[in-house]
Amino acid sequence: MRGADPAIVLVPGVGMFSFGKDKQTARVAGEFYLNAINVMRGAEAVSAYAPIEESEKFRIEYWALEEAKLQRMPRPKPLATRVALVTGAGSGIGRAIARRLAAEGACVVVADLNGENAARVAGELGGSDRAVAVTVDVTSEEQIADAFRAAVLAFGGVDLVVNNAGVSISKPLLETTARDWDLQHAIMARGSFLVSREAARVMTAQELGGDIVYIASKNAVFAGPDNIAYSATKADQAHQVRLLAAELGEHGIRVNGVNPDGVVRGSGIFAGGWGAKRAAVYGVPEEKLGEFYAQRTLLKREVLPEHVANAVFALTGGDLTHTTGLHIPVDAGVAAAFLR
Repeated sequence: MRGADPAIVLVPGVGMFSFGKDKQTARVAGEFYLNAINVMRGAEAVSAYAPIEESEKFRIEYWALEEAKLQRMPRPKPLATRVALVTGAGSGIGRAIARRLAAEGACVVVADLNGENAARVAGELGGSDRAVAVTVDVTSEEQIADAFRAAVLAFGGVDLVVNNAGVSISKPLLETTARDWDLQHAIMARGSFLVSREAARVMTAQELGGDIVYIASKNAVFAGPDNIAYSATKADQAHQVRLLAAELGEHGIRVNGVNPDGVVRGSGIFAGGWGAKRAAVYGVPEEKLGEFYAQRTLLKREVLPEHVANAVFALTGGDLTHTTGLHIPVDAGVAAAFLR
């Protein structure tokens, strides 16, 4: 039989609350209840409302329904009931992460500076029961707070946050301006800090634990040429993982990171000029850059956005419940970037 927990709770002076395994189920329960009330109101307007007998209610509500459920018995997806907020999710790695989390059952808040891209990705994931888009500049405390409020309003809370928003400017030290430095640190180091701080506020208030994942880089531990600002801010992000894992563990919040190598195909950063500059540094045609990166790895494989998304799911899908403060390399094997 069904559980005895109510699907509808009425709080006088406050309103109606609907409950279900996900937003769609809760919404449908609320719609059924409102329709039932309207039927009762209509009946009372004519004469009187009389419900069906209890035995008929039982037959309709339990027997046939439970029999149908037993015939299918689908297992819930690993991220069912979880709400994820992904920054920089309008393209590239962020889009792949949003798609993977949604495919595994999560409701996803697609956050991006480009609102049109965010809306497009949210549309790919399904209707508003599955995903919503928010326009957010991660350098703005106010916009980040608004994004989390939108997530709470849409889905009731936030359980999983992925810091993916990023930008990259590839220049040697003597050509790197203060603006280059400040821009990259504002978006990735400061932005990740602001997003994680707001995530911690929401998660500690919920008292349900949670996950924060940083998309850092092998550059956080690897010293490459002509890349001072980007690599330094990625190292900042990597240490934020350790610091926040140590601080938030008592609240059941796990903080982990992913260190990809150059993700060329499907990457918004590489398409925005980063690819051409890195290709010039290494002396290869830009269209061959992904192949070049692959050939310098131990496995000789190109890293794609989906591979990074796989690592995020591995960290948050339920099998690594006792893991925090970890960085997973997704670089096809770069020996110089091995963690020590």
